[in-house]
Amino acid sequence: MTHKWEALQLARSSGRLLHTVLGIVLLFVVGVNVVNASGRYLFGFSMTGTDELMVYTLIWVVMAGAILSLAERDHISINLVPSYAKGRFKHLLHVVHDAAAVLACAYATYASDLFVGKISRLGTKSMGLGVPMSVPHAALLVGFAGLTLVGAIMLVRDVSALLRNDPHEGPAA
Repeated sequence: MTHKWEALQLARSSGRLLHTVLGIVLLFVVGVNVVNASGRYLFGFSMTGTDELMVYTLIWVVMAGAILSLAERDHISINLVPSYAKGRFKHLLHVVHDAAAVLACAYATYASDLFVGKISRLGTKSMGLGVPMSVPHAALLVGFAGLTLVGAIMLVRDVSALLRNDPHEGPAA
């Protein structure tokens, strides 16, 4: 039982750390935007590639945030039925949700992998920074792969809870 508790604590700590890192990265993006806009409108100069840097960074932040949101069941969802569901039916709804997430994200991972492979072979680069276009597109591949993995872990956990008829651990469980 202590190994399960230690793993849960590690997951929660990792989640909090990732939330903090993502917040700092967003502040960095805002800072870059302020410096670029100030330079452009006050001093008549603009840094090359800042718009690309901000967009590519935000794509990675969104995908990492999506993984965290799924893991914490903190994503936008229509939760009218689950909010009134009790017992095994609530577990069943979570299992259906997890299975749908795994299937959809696994397909998106596959499609993203095909696209990243194709764009890598083409060798295209961004116009401002000269970054290989496979880098920003890989955010989708990594994000959907992470969503698939988290969804699969949640599916195993929720199927187990359904079979054991465990009590729920709060509103987000």
